[in-house]
Amino acid sequence: MRKNLLFVIALFLSTYSYAQGETDAFKFSRTELNGTARGVAMGGAFGALGGDITGIAINPAGIGVYRTSELSTSLSLSSISNETKWENSINKNDKIRFNADNISYVGYYPIGNGHLQNVNFGFSYNKIKNFNRNYTAEGKKMQSSLTGYITYITNSFRDINGEGIHNKNDLESSDPYGGKSPWLSILGYRTYLMDPKEDNYSYSSVLHEGETVNPYLNVSEKGYIDSYDFSVGANFSNSFYLGMTLILTDVYYRMDSRYIENFGERGGFVFDNYLQTEGSGYQVNLGAIWRPIDLLRIGIAYHSPTWYVMKNFHQGIVDPDVPTETGERANIEKTPDGEFDYGFHTPYSWVFSIAGILGTKAIVSLDYEIKDYGSMSLKDQNGYDFQDHNKYISEDFRKASILRTGIEYRFTPQFSGRLGYAWLQNPYEKEFKNNNREVVIAGVVGTGTIPHYTIEGNVNYFTAGVGYRFTPRFYMDVAFVYKTQKDDLYYYPSAWDIEGNPIVSSKPASFKNTLYKGLVTLGYKF
Repeated sequence: MRKNLLFVIALFLSTYSYAQGETDAFKFSRTELNGTARGVAMGGAFGALGGDITGIAINPAGIGVYRTSELSTSLSLSSISNETKWENSINKNDKIRFNADNISYVGYYPIGNGHLQNVNFGFSYNKIKNFNRNYTAEGKKMQSSLTGYITYITNSFRDINGEGIHNKNDLESSDPYGGKSPWLSILGYRTYLMDPKEDNYSYSSVLHEGETVNPYLNVSEKGYIDSYDFSVGANFSNSFYLGMTLILTDVYYRMDSRYIENFGERGGFVFDNYLQTEGSGYQVNLGAIWRPIDLLRIGIAYHSPTWYVMKNFHQGIVDPDVPTETGERANIEKTPDGEFDYGFHTPYSWVFSIAGILGTKAIVSLDYEIKDYGSMSLKDQNGYDFQDHNKYISEDFRKASILRTGIEYRFTPQFSGRLGYAWLQNPYEKEFKNNNREVVIAGVVGTGTIPHYTIEGNVNYFTAGVGYRFTPRFYMDVAFVYKTQKDDLYYYPSAWDIEGNPIVSSKPASFKNTLYKGLVTLGYKF
């Protein structure tokens, strides 16, 4: 159990900067099931098959399987449903989205010289993640409060010299950009959500002992991760294929949140947060496919980390409904518009694939991917390494498995049916996931003020689809996707004292995510 955040904060603030929290690092590292309608309908299990853009994204050697040039594009329509439940309070939000999922070109260049049969080149654009969603959570008579968490981090705080906040003047005149105080402490003090004790060396929540609160959280997210893939691959003797893909990635994410606490006895506050993240990165994937006999294909691929350069824009605003010493209502306080540049790299992964080609009638395929989320890493663009932040990432995250499987059956030479399934394991260590270890959020460090976060669960995809060849050159594929995911949504982290006794007990809301998606791919071979 992480019993004392005091030392953590001291080390983090030694960089004088703002960094994404560890849960945010995961948000930019986990992608979704995506690709062409054929690939998605088979659960994305195309690592050993190739001959499809989905397969190239999983294993670059799949581009060597092509025997013609090809142009394709995919469009989708999605219905996104989110349901939160905190005890007996249930909230639902729905959204419908239309997307251009991918467009691709593959050029086939026959060689026919000795063992080298052909060398192929390709380009594709893929939407690998969509952040668009709205969700709301609310509760009644919650025993803990964000004011208690703000008080906790204020009393625990140590600056870069190892010194604590000595008196209220430090909070009234602090410059958090210099590492003197966290912005959550400054906002909490200046809006009278916490009071100095008689010695002026420590602070207490404005709430009375035993007073409960009614929390309300509304979050709006939008954005995407897009990739631009440049692939090359070769076919050796129609039995061995090699490939490489250079991937350029573009990220845009925006979050607007409103957290409201109505106190059980009087007053309350409204806490608005805004965060925008922009970034770009690159990744290199390598792969090989071996066909020892006609009915069997075996694939292996390595996905490097994506190395990102990111920029954050952020602001927090507190509107309190509490009295000052004179009895007047406290003023609205806000942080300056903040901006911070940092580097980040996602986990690397390995993909192992096997597929059976049963004559001209059927295909059975299986992919297993292992992804090391503990290898995620942050780096300040000014040259500082977030050694301690990365240390906690490595402690709280572990390797996670991804399983994809699919079948295709050709009813006629023109018409095919497909089924698939994909499972994405959550990557959290047990204590972290079960809320027995303190979560280091961006809001504790430097200028960040966002206290809420999500612990994502396992993801299940159930897929199906059909394909029809109108001519030997022109085809259309259709896929249907049903996705389920259950997460835990926290208003703010829990905290314990050095003996392990709870100081702040944050009870999560159950957060259920459901996706229904239809996908159409049109392709032309030439």
